[in-house]
Amino acid sequence: MLGKYERRSLEEIENRLSQEDPELARGLAQGKPKTIRRRFPPLLVLAAVVMMLSVTLLVLAEFGSAVLAAVLAGGVSAFWYWRGRS
Repeated sequence: MLGKYERRSLEEIENRLSQEDPELARGLAQGKPKTIRRRFPPLLVLAAVVMMLSVTLLVLAEFGSAVLAAVLAGGVSAFWYWRGRS
């Protein structure tokens, strides 16, 4: 349980936040604030890079390596998807 001083401090912070940024205060009160910036998951970035490598290898007529890179990109993407679901 918070003491009187802590409760008063939290109320002051809440009041200032409501005045300065009412949208953020509303989101925090609802329990789901908007995120300002969304990061890309590193595994998804890795899959995109490997897929670009696969396309480059395909253009260079390295078909075996291109297929291997595509399979690797698919595997990384599937792992990222599976890891996010569990």
